[in-house]
Amino acid sequence: MIHTKKYKIQTAVRIAVLWLFALICLAPFYVAVCYAFKSKTEFAKTKLAFPTTLYLQNFKDAFALKNYFNSVKNSAIVAVCVVLLIVVICSMSAYIITRKNNKFYNFIFYFFQMVILIPFQTIMFPLYRELYSLHALSTLWGLIFTELGVYMGYYIFLYAGFIKSVPIALEEAARIDGCDRYQVFIRIVFPLLKPITMTVVVLCFLASWNDFFLPLIMVQKDEVKTLPLMQFFFFGEYTSNINLAFAASILSMIPAVAVYFCAQKYIVAGMTAGAVKS
Repeated sequence: MIHTKKYKIQTAVRIAVLWLFALICLAPFYVAVCYAFKSKTEFAKTKLAFPTTLYLQNFKDAFALKNYFNSVKNSAIVAVCVVLLIVVICSMSAYIITRKNNKFYNFIFYFFQMVILIPFQTIMFPLYRELYSLHALSTLWGLIFTELGVYMGYYIFLYAGFIKSVPIALEEAARIDGCDRYQVFIRIVFPLLKPITMTVVVLCFLASWNDFFLPLIMVQKDEVKTLPLMQFFFFGEYTSNINLAFAASILSMIPAVAVYFCAQKYIVAGMTAGAVKS
């Protein structure tokens, strides 16, 4: 009886903690919805109260902004290109590093991991000077390759952990049938990497789509600004249009949320499959 009561108390505490954590995570979304669907008059009267009416003019004004769709296009180009390059380069690099498994390739692997540990702020100014000398500032291709270099180490780590769980016997059988190393990877190994690939696609797309710091440093021209930078348009030195800013933020969430929900079933499988050595 005592153990049953103790178990019920522990369960109630766990549920309460989970609900509290969920409310903390959902609070920013609630604030965004409240601000985005309110007129300036209603916002001035009731800050955090739920909107009495859905004021859609904020979304119409966000669509009508001069550089809005251009910023969406720039963000989409950067995110898609970064995702494609990350998947191709990191999967092939992790495959070679994992299968070679000698001192040289182990050094290369740990070198990539050092990139994760180095704070970006320590290389920010040297990177800026280097990109300036290459005439890559305020260009989409410069931003794409910068994000590629920053993200690469983490995704090689994810791919390497997953590839270790792929049986080598499958590759040996393919080689007996006459496949070379490239054919083995493309026809045998890469299709088996679907869970981790979908995980990488989602995480990389979200990171690139929502990235604010790198574009802030590298992009000065309006025609190549990404969506997070464009939202700075609403905050001036003396005035700010908070309602319009939150409306634009909700619109910018839609592609990221859509990508996440389309691939959410693969994320847990991809993140945990390499944790157990076969």
